[in-house]
Amino acid sequence: MEGYSGSAEPRQQVPFAWSPGWNSPQAWNKFQDEVGGHLRAGDPGTRLIESQGDGLSWFSSVPRAFSPERGTWQVVPFFHLFGSDETSSLAAPVQERIPQPYVALAKSEADRLGVNEGALLSLSIAGQSLTLPLRINEELGSGLVALPVGLPGISPALFGKSVEGLQEAAQ
Repeated sequence: MEGYSGSAEPRQQVPFAWSPGWNSPQAWNKFQDEVGGHLRAGDPGTRLIESQGDGLSWFSSVPRAFSPERGTWQVVPFFHLFGSDETSSLAAPVQERIPQPYVALAKSEADRLGVNEGALLSLSIAGQSLTLPLRINEELGSGLVALPVGLPGISPALFGKSVEGLQEAAQ
């Protein structure tokens, strides 16, 4: 039924617009007097329900832009192809490829703390203490600490929180 696009008679009520080789917005042009104009068979009626104004306040309260302060960090999520999905990470072939938990910092932040790749860092987030090896990531901005999503010992509730006491762990 490749070429069938409904009845050829002009109608006011058009349930769908489709034509071979046309995407949906283009297919509507066949039913209109001109592009973006009225339907050839006449408009289907009048609008009975009008909006009551702008009652949605979702975008009226915009949080301030992130600006890092010295000695404070915000936790952001890092997603991995293997391990971040809670269901696929239960499969044995995927578990072989899941990285060990770690904390990631920008090179500038690691230099400021005086630590190198692989150093053990201790940090506290929302009352939870973690000791994890460091991975340096050039894509991270200053003031951000990245934790991998879905890895053992890293709760999703930590993302977006502030880090306290980020330092090299005592050996």
